[in-house]
Amino acid sequence: MNSIRSYAKGLVTAAALTLLTMGSTVHAQDTPSVIGRHGAFTVTCLSIPDIGRGAGLALILQTPEGHTYLYDTGSGYPTTAHASGWVGNFNAGRDLIDPFLRKHHIKKIDGVAISHAHWDHYGGLIWLIDHYKIGKVYDSGYDIPGPVPPEWQLELHGYSKLRDRFKRLGIYQKVAAGDKLPWDKKLDVEVIAPPKGFFPELKQDFYPKNDIPAHHLVNANSMEIRIRHGNLVFLFPGDIQGVDQVASLLHIVPAEKLKADILIAPGHGISAHQTPEFAAAVQPKIVVASVFKRIAGSSNAPAIYGKYGAKVYITGLDGAVTILSDGYHFDVHTEGNNETNYF
Repeated sequence: MNSIRSYAKGLVTAAALTLLTMGSTVHAQDTPSVIGRHGAFTVTCLSIPDIGRGAGLALILQTPEGHTYLYDTGSGYPTTAHASGWVGNFNAGRDLIDPFLRKHHIKKIDGVAISHAHWDHYGGLIWLIDHYKIGKVYDSGYDIPGPVPPEWQLELHGYSKLRDRFKRLGIYQKVAAGDKLPWDKKLDVEVIAPPKGFFPELKQDFYPKNDIPAHHLVNANSMEIRIRHGNLVFLFPGDIQGVDQVASLLHIVPAEKLKADILIAPGHGISAHQTPEFAAAVQPKIVVASVFKRIAGSSNAPAIYGKYGAKVYITGLDGAVTILSDGYHFDVHTEGNNETNYF
């Protein structure tokens, strides 16, 4: 009987090892946690709730040497119409990032990279700066040329004032394509866009009539970063829109800088931000789109990136998505269905 049990146990172990090498899916309660493993590089894309405004993006990066960085900080829309001071009584810094950091016993944020000056990307930082010690804040330094339309002044000028505060604190750093960021000795972190002179405005007829420069030109000049961990590459392209990808980004950034294993979908995976040309340049294995359920179904990301065999995760459907890398292989854990995929 013991020999039969040993043989059966061996078969189970062998099957498990086979699954690990085949990109398997198992429920997380049957496997060790993929979050916070010592010496690994972990990227968590939080799930921003639908408050009827922008889709939002907040990435928490836990480096192999134990540092914590944020790429964007999620939504936070200031208002006087609610006692909390926030539209929908929601601020991603207070309601998502802070609980995550507390859970993982993180008391200091080593750095924050803000892709661009829209509230669904920097709103969480408005709360965080008053509640956490932040070592450095990075952005491209972009401000749209000319007058800012009245309906955009609070948002864009609000970020300019926040940037001025970081400068006074001595923690601000303007970056441009080609700059390397010393976040961790085991990571190669490089800014790939925008260039020092920024991406130019294209003809207005390239965009829908209601898409003004305060939106599309700020998106175009998102701070985009590429992170290499061992043999694996992560790409965070901000909100650059499809026309700017084709007309600007793909002409300036070398092809080898765009190829990546893990991609955070530009512009939340919204169809206007995904192009066959960009997908062909990146050819990712994994794509994560930070967008709520209400508009997830209209995303063309699964079709465009699926052509290259990519698996696409959408936070509004899958919940928060955590990618854990050892530099050679990676796991993807989804909070919503409590599953872990091995690659």
